[in-house]
Amino acid sequence: MLTDREYRAVFEASPDATLIVDAGGVIQDLNPQAVKMFGWPAEEMKGLAVDRLVPRESREEHLRHRRRYGEAPRPRPMGQGLELSAVRKDGTTLPVEISLSPLGLAGGNGWVICTVRDISGWKRMQRLSRMMVGAAELERKHLSRELHDDLLQYLVSLKIRAKLLADEMDPDKRAEALAMISAEIQDAMRRVKRIITGLLPPELERRGLLSALRTVFRDAADVYGFTVHARLERLGGELDGDVALGLYRIVQEAVTNAARHAQVDEATVAVTRCGEEIVAEIRDEGCGFELPDPGAEPIDGRVGLAGMRDRAALIGGEVTVWTAPGEGTTVRATLPFTRSRPEH
Repeated sequence: MLTDREYRAVFEASPDATLIVDAGGVIQDLNPQAVKMFGWPAEEMKGLAVDRLVPRESREEHLRHRRRYGEAPRPRPMGQGLELSAVRKDGTTLPVEISLSPLGLAGGNGWVICTVRDISGWKRMQRLSRMMVGAAELERKHLSRELHDDLLQYLVSLKIRAKLLADEMDPDKRAEALAMISAEIQDAMRRVKRIITGLLPPELERRGLLSALRTVFRDAADVYGFTVHARLERLGGELDGDVALGLYRIVQEAVTNAARHAQVDEATVAVTRCGEEIVAEIRDEGCGFELPDPGAEPIDGRVGLAGMRDRAALIGGEVTVWTAPGEGTTVRATLPFTRSRPEH
């Protein structure tokens, strides 16, 4: 048998916040993890109504739940699929899981052991996981669009020309048709190489971010007749590889969107370093668009916006967009010079 002192040591060593709450909903005891989690000194938490640890808007509902539990107390383990929140002394909230267990001590009828676990880290990883899946899906959509708009159209054209060639009897016209087919095959090969380069930018690895971005701007001119006026500041230092790739993809997507949808033939791009952050701003004076709500499904021509935001968030940065119909579009990406890795 454990002594009272040993039981106390177990109580205080628990990795989760643990509260002893009486039948009236008043905290009678707590362990050091509860002090750390909620930010109240132990002497202030003792005697505090447990409802104070519940967000204000949920307190009435929590009171009803607590009364029903008091009428039929039973062990309730964690992981019951409940979306619960707690509030710290400073007013900030955190997502939690809570287990309840009746405490059958003499004189403690109706008392409950409440074990509270902070699941902020798990929620953050869950959100990042969804973002990564979403980003991968956006990449697939982007590739599908590129293949449909470029390569498929060339293949259809080649099929038609090959059929016409088979029926052509005039030698001169056959030679002319063969020459056109050969030229279109060469053009299709160049386009395939461009798509491959978009998937795996060798310029980024060989010559660095700024050189790779200049290649993006040249491609925009060659493919869309779109001019990019660039101001690229030398960044200095050893740029994190994930940050370089993230910034490259964001600028590439923003420039491509402007070239395809803005209904203008030019844009400006500025990349600068501000302390320990890199800021990239892409602006056009085009048609603009109605900015969808952050939680809305992406619409045609806007799928890249969610992808840019997700990609920035994965490396500890953010993307902000300003736009309205007829007022142009500005995309600003702010990324850390060194990747900020999410906590596990």
